[in-house]
Amino acid sequence: MNASGSVGTWSVWVAGAAFLVLLGASCTPNGNSQASTASNTTASPPPPGYAPPPGYYNPSGPPPGYPPAQPGAPAPAPPPAAYAPPPAYPPAPPPPTTGAPPLPSSPSQAPPSTPPTPLAPTDPNTLQGIIQGIQGALQGQLVAPGAMPADLTDAGLKLHAAHVAPGMQPDGSELKQNLTEGQHAVMMVTLQAGKCYTIAGFSPLGGVKDIDLNLLAPPFFLTLAGQDLTHNNTPVIGASPSPMCPVIAFPLQYKLDVFARSGSGQVAVQLYSKNK
Repeated sequence: MNASGSVGTWSVWVAGAAFLVLLGASCTPNGNSQASTASNTTASPPPPGYAPPPGYYNPSGPPPGYPPAQPGAPAPAPPPAAYAPPPAYPPAPPPPTTGAPPLPSSPSQAPPSTPPTPLAPTDPNTLQGIIQGIQGALQGQLVAPGAMPADLTDAGLKLHAAHVAPGMQPDGSELKQNLTEGQHAVMMVTLQAGKCYTIAGFSPLGGVKDIDLNLLAPPFFLTLAGQDLTHNNTPVIGASPSPMCPVIAFPLQYKLDVFARSGSGQVAVQLYSKNK
């Protein structure tokens, strides 16, 4: 009986000692064993249907903000940087001009687009009658001043010109014509800048009692540039001290209408001029 109890007690002590030895071995640190265990340990994938808690990163999924990766597709490229337009530059100044500026065209290269301004007083109310009258006008008979023997008509014209055109000389041909009452005769006169002009006419006693002189401006001769406003046998346009002084730089031809308004007889008309 005592022998059985001693054997049982000894067996318990042996078993306890063995247990303590094993427990000490398991608690003793062993770097090689830990390294081997760590190297042989692999992370197992999460089970199907596993979703990480809110706020945790899912290592098996795409980063936040990127679409899910397709099987076999390359890794997505990083988003491009925002495009910044180049700074605005002021426009380049125009290249400097070289050489002399273009010269204005000469006035003599083109006729005036508008008729010249009146050179002497006119009565526009008479223009329509003048235009109608000159449609059947005679072409005035022209003579050189002083070419014919002096007569009452020429003598009276010279005296009249000395009064209304002092210091002027005859310019161009003289119209010397016999006119009946209501008849027109026309002649062309040339006026240019740098000179002043007077047109004088005369008919002796017993001839034309009322002579009208009408100066029509180019290019169509439908505008009055000057007119005799008297009602006698000594008409004049541009009498002193207010002669006609054109300002256009090149010569212009005007049409002069001589109209026998009342009476019939010989008429003489002359253009006179002087330098400014």
